[in-house]
Parts: sequence; structure tokens; C-alpha cells
Amino acid sequence: MRNYFTVTISDVHGSRHYSFKHFFRKFAWVIVSVFLLIWGLGAVSLWWLANQAQELEIQNAASVAAFNKTLKKTRSDYERLLDEKQSLEADLEQKNAEVVFLDQSLQGLESLVGIDADEPEKLPYEERVKQVQLNTLGKSLMLDMVPSGHALADYNGITSKFGYRQHPITGKRQMHGGLDYRARIGDDVVATADGVVKYSAFDKDGGFGNLVTLVHANGFQTRYGHLSQRSVKVGEVVHKGQKVGEVGSTGRSSGPHLHYEVWFLHHRLNPQPFDKWTIEKYDDIFEKVKGVPWGSLSLSVDQIVKKVERQLSQTVALSAGK
Repeated sequence: MRNYFTVTISDVHGSRHYSFKHFFRKFAWVIVSVFLLIWGLGAVSLWWLANQAQELEIQNAASVAAFNKTLKKTRSDYERLLDEKQSLEADLEQKNAEVVFLDQSLQGLESLVGIDADEPEKLPYEERVKQVQLNTLGKSLMLDMVPSGHALADYNGITSKFGYRQHPITGKRQMHGGLDYRARIGDDVVATADGVVKYSAFDKDGGFGNLVTLVHANGFQTRYGHLSQRSVKVGEVVHKGQKVGEVGSTGRSSGPHLHYEVWFLHHRLNPQPFDKWTIEKYDDIFEKVKGVPWGSLSLSVDQIVKKVERQLSQTVALSAGK
């Protein structure tokens, strides 16, 4: 029985004996060894897989954290860009509104100075502004050289117009050669154009009392009568709007007022169109006042404006060349 081994199994019913050859015992040990080897390999594999899973979990957590950080930064950048976009859109909308406003203002100026409203839209804004400036310059020069506007700093209306009337003192019907401004004693009387003082004295013969006469460019003269006092002397150069005296009631006068006259060469003109002459109503005077060579006057002013334009162009060219 050396080649056998016996396995005894006992229970409540008794013992049972089984005999096996030694080959089977060796085979069983082989099986057990293989099982233990497989179990060991499985345990090692499970441990390795567990470690790999843990490392992957750590890497995944790091990747998720990095992704969340990147996502947060991207979201922050997106919100910042969105705010900048909204700010730029608001600025653009404001700039567009400003451009529209400036364009409307420029159109208003073009209309004011007599530039065709349709033609300038084809030109660049710089050229349109230049045209307005030059056109305004020409009209401003004309309004400064030729009597225009009120002869009182504080205008309060007219009491007597140019033309035939019943004289307030003599009662006779006679020619009234100027305008009488409603005023109070001491109100400032101002020059209606640039000029030189030709006369500043008390007028004994004409009845104008204290009288100032100014000579202007291109043959015009203005006279300011019944002054309480004169502020300029003969030979002085005066500018449009400068004070030349104060309202009074000197000479043949029925009360405080300013008597104002406009002359061209040796002819008295109706001062009322000159009194109402402004840049807004620039062309009206050319039809209302006859006997003045407005065409040659305008041509003379245009020559001055062109000279200024050439000087400006040369200045711009020199600035660009530096």
C-alpha cells in the first residue's frame, strides 16, 4: 500500500475511508499550488490595479481641478470681454449720436452761411468745415466792414423810422434821415462797423447836439446824434461793438433817444435794413438797399477770403513737411 494514501471522512453516520494513489496526492498538491499561485497573482494584480486606479483618480482630480480653473478663467475672460464689448457698443452708440449731432449742426451752419445742403454731403467733413469757416469768414468780414446790427448795446426798439414825418418840435412835415432808438440817458452807444472817428463834437448847425461820425471801409459812414457824452476823439480807430458815446437828449430833441444815420458816399441810406442785417438774414440787404455796389463789395471780400485760404493752405503744408 505504499503507492496509496487513505483519506478518512467522519460524520454522524460513521467514518468512511478512501484510498488514493500517491500520484493523485501529488496532483492535488500541484492543483493547490497552481491555485495559490493564481490567487497570489490575482492579489498582486488587484493591488497593482488598485494603485493604478488610485493614481488615475488623483490624476483625474488634478485634471478636473485644472479644467475647472481654466474654465473659471475662461468664464472670467468671457465676462470681461462681454463687459468691454458692451462698453465699446455704448461708446460707439454715443460716438454715432455725436456724429449725427455734429452732422446736423454742420448742416445747420451750412444752411446758415448759405451753402447748398445737398452738395456738401459728398465732401469729407474736414472740407465741409473748411467751407463753412471760409464762408463764415467772408460774411463776418462784410458785417464788420459795413454797418450792421443795432447801434445800442441794450436794444429796446425804434421810436421813429427813416422817411418823411411830422417833426416833433417844429410840427412841420420833413425828411427824417435816420432811425430813432428808444433808450434811456446813459445807455451805451456802440459802433456798427470797424472805422475811424471823423467827427466828435457838439453840432450847433444840424441840431444833433453831441454828435459822433465814423468813417468805414468802402465809402460808408455812420452818425450818432443827441448823445449825452462822447467816448471817442477824432482820428481814433474803433471796432464794431465798441462804445462811442452815451444816449442823451442834446440838440433839438424832444426826449432821450439815439438818432442813427447810415451814409454811402454822399447819399443817406435807410438804416433799418442795416439795423436788421445779421448773418442769419445775410442776403436780405442786397435786395432792400439800392445804390450800393454789393457785387464789387462781395468780390473784394472774396479776394480777402481767398488770400486767407492760401495762407492757411501754406501753413498746413509747412506743418505737414516738418
